[in-house]
Amino acid sequence: MPPADGPATQSRLLILLLGAIAAVAPLAIDMYLPALPTIGRDLQAPGSQIQLSLALFMLGFALCQLAYGPLSDRFGRRPILLFGLALFSVASLACALASSIEQLLVARLVQALGGGASAVVINAVVRDLYRGPAAARVFSLVIMSMTLAPLLAPSLGGLLLDWAGWRAIFLLLTLLGTLLTLLVAWRLPETLALDKRQRHGWRAVAAGYHQVLVHREAMGNLLCSALAFGGMFAFITGSPFVYISYFGIDESLYGILFGCNVLMLMLANAVNSRVVMRTGLRPMILGASIAQTVVGGLLLLTMLSPVAGLAPLVAGSALFVGLLGLLAPNTSAAVVSPFETGAGSASALLGMARFTTGGIASVTVATLENGTPLPMVGVMAGFALLGLLSFVALTCPEPATASAAN
Repeated sequence: MPPADGPATQSRLLILLLGAIAAVAPLAIDMYLPALPTIGRDLQAPGSQIQLSLALFMLGFALCQLAYGPLSDRFGRRPILLFGLALFSVASLACALASSIEQLLVARLVQALGGGASAVVINAVVRDLYRGPAAARVFSLVIMSMTLAPLLAPSLGGLLLDWAGWRAIFLLLTLLGTLLTLLVAWRLPETLALDKRQRHGWRAVAAGYHQVLVHREAMGNLLCSALAFGGMFAFITGSPFVYISYFGIDESLYGILFGCNVLMLMLANAVNSRVVMRTGLRPMILGASIAQTVVGGLLLLTMLSPVAGLAPLVAGSALFVGLLGLLAPNTSAAVVSPFETGAGSASALLGMARFTTGGIASVTVATLENGTPLPMVGVMAGFALLGLLSFVALTCPEPATASAAN
């Protein structure tokens, strides 16, 4: 029997559910950040190996989406999402039971392989139901719903660490994954019609990826989005050590300062959901990318100056990360909108690119680590600049096209 809820109620519930599913990756990344030094001591592993668990998660999360995208285009959104969430739950339990750093690294990789389904399917579901600025508005609402996760995650992780130890963090992720699996089975409808499904082999899958890779505008938006995410992940990787070790704050205060970034992200998403329908996608993306590049450059200059301190770092980082609230939903819509079929493949490439650059940024910050904030803010500024240059270079009309138009 269909639910008695009206269409508006069903739409709100769908957005809330998609937001909760989108929270899987931020929770898996952010909740255990305050516990990184403790995990290293408990498992007798150096800090570089503990940081590797973060980079490995992001790289695994990125690469598995190349398979999930085509599979969701072929078999539908629901079965792929159910499989991914179930695998995430099992792997989270394995993380909680790990007795060595090697076991934790393997479990984190499997956890990422399960969680990767969420990013692909959410983008594809929105693409199935909405187009253009309307899709960007829904992406904003989804991101607003899920940003409570990274807002609360570090503080919640710190509390669990104090009360029950770091393993309780992964037990909570196990419970969350199981609950979402049940909710998807109960409430999420299949959004990909049978006549829209692609039933070709892997050669056709490669062709689907190729059509995205050669689409200049889609790639400009994809690279802009991915590089901006890389800047954010540079902050996520470096901030526990910069805030806690370099500036000497405690874990509970770190969670509060980290939450400033998420509050800015929520504010920007709220603004975007109201403004994008009037301005369109490109002006929002270009303006936000320019602003993020300027903020990154100023942040780097500030950390190089004698007045470098915690307050300007917190404020600048919050503004830098918050601007993703204008970039992420609009670039997501711009990447998948050109493709009538194969939205799952486009979404997979977007998710893969975001978390690949995130992994690269994390490894770069760890490699350049020198006990100061400079590696973190330098990578943030550099990735923002590369994102802006990619967007301008690939989304502007080609000279031949412009000449023909004249």
